[in-house]
Amino acid sequence: MNTSEFIVRRILLLIPVMIGVTVFTFAIAQIIPADPAAILCGERCGLVDPVTGKTMLELQRERLGLDEPVIEQFRLYLINLAEGDWGESTTYNRPTSDVVRDAAPVTLEMALFALLMAYPIGITLGILSAVWQDQVFDHISRFLAIAFVSLPIFWLAMMLQLVFGTGTDVGGICDPIFGTEGGCFPIYGRHDAALTYPDRSSSLCDTAITGIACYPSWYPSGGTGFHLVDSWFVTDEALDNINPEYASNYKLFDDTLVHLILPSFTLGIASAGSLLRYMRASLLEVMNEDYVRTARAKGLSESRVIIVHACRNALVPILTILGFSIGGAIGGAVLTESIFAFYGMGNVAVDAIINLDYSVLMGVTLITAIIFLMSNLIVDILYGVVDPRVRLE
Repeated sequence: MNTSEFIVRRILLLIPVMIGVTVFTFAIAQIIPADPAAILCGERCGLVDPVTGKTMLELQRERLGLDEPVIEQFRLYLINLAEGDWGESTTYNRPTSDVVRDAAPVTLEMALFALLMAYPIGITLGILSAVWQDQVFDHISRFLAIAFVSLPIFWLAMMLQLVFGTGTDVGGICDPIFGTEGGCFPIYGRHDAALTYPDRSSSLCDTAITGIACYPSWYPSGGTGFHLVDSWFVTDEALDNINPEYASNYKLFDDTLVHLILPSFTLGIASAGSLLRYMRASLLEVMNEDYVRTARAKGLSESRVIIVHACRNALVPILTILGFSIGGAIGGAVLTESIFAFYGMGNVAVDAIINLDYSVLMGVTLITAIIFLMSNLIVDILYGVVDPRVRLE
């Protein structure tokens, strides 16, 4: 089986899984003890429409299709999903698709940046720990791995804020070392309070009012929501209308980056600890294989033996962790977003649960499931690239 056939096969296998996901998300609406029609009409539920003679509650139930049998409701749900209609949020009074569209990039950007920090740290320390097995560095790295996995996210987040985001009078360490004032990194928010970022949430980007195009015509009009990327495509016209301290693409990118470092490190540190332990164990197992001893016998340098011959095979089990790491990062985002005042899927999901906004809850569940499936698809494809034997199974 060649690579293209392998990828197509994996994509086709996602179809029954997606069907199961839609059934599950629809079941949430049936299980949650809340009536979205009653929430939407509020105090007007008992009022009678003079034209139809029906109460506002009955009219809302008809509009939402809740008066239909469950099978018919599920059919309508699938049709609406296909058309991009995910329902209406009772909490935000906005289409659910818009709420999820605005929140998902916040969480994904933080989670992906967290993994970009975690994987180099975890894999590098794991390799060095295996190479220097039972030496001082190995003992220290294994201690760090256990600490990384064991530390509660909320405690670690607050300690990082204290140490790197405050002045020396509070407990910070940055100011005397780097000459900063009030710490190295901001401790809350996605951007500086003085900056209104030019995206979908900014009135600056409403061309009907301002006449200003925040992004080029070929780019999404309000940006993608991934500000590390969007910052490089903001137009000069939009830059001229924001705070002068951030009136360049680089400064927008830098502001986004420094606000991401602490929350992403908090989110990625547990993954780094797991990766360190897995990489160490996997590499130690591989280094005892015959082909590694043969490579050494041929006179290859130790670094080439480790990096070229041993590490490639040791990375195969590590790929399995990638899919779980993405899911773990998204799951851990609930606490991280709350502590660092990021408004992503974690906070949106909590609000939806508190307010019984099942439409948003279904939307968050669906998009999270899609992210899991896509991450596992990527892992499957990488398996085939790293280990050609997988494509032959």
